[in-house]
Amino acid sequence: MKKIIIILIACITLTYCSNTDEQDNPFGGELVGTVWLGTGDDEGESYSFLSNKDYKFVERGFIETGTYTFDGTNGTLINPDGTFSFKIDGITMTVEDGSSSVFIKN
Repeated sequence: MKKIIIILIACITLTYCSNTDEQDNPFGGELVGTVWLGTGDDEGESYSFLSNKDYKFVERGFIETGTYTFDGTNGTLINPDGTFSFKIDGITMTVEDGSSSVFIKN
């Protein structure tokens, strides 16, 4: 009986860890086709990732396009105004653009 309980605990632990990893990176590191909406002062802004290298930024009627690189967690946005780093943690993207702008996956 003791062995069965230990096996059940091990199975539950492995299942929980597996589900937690999937939640940390819900889109498997792929940004293509995702849209991220601004929060707080950045409400009304959005980032859309159009391909594995192109993105679109929309801010109150202004549209800017650029390219990006992404390693599954950290990335770089490149556009005519400069280069900005970003990080994704679950459904939250933080863009370092002079302030830490927070966007939520739509």
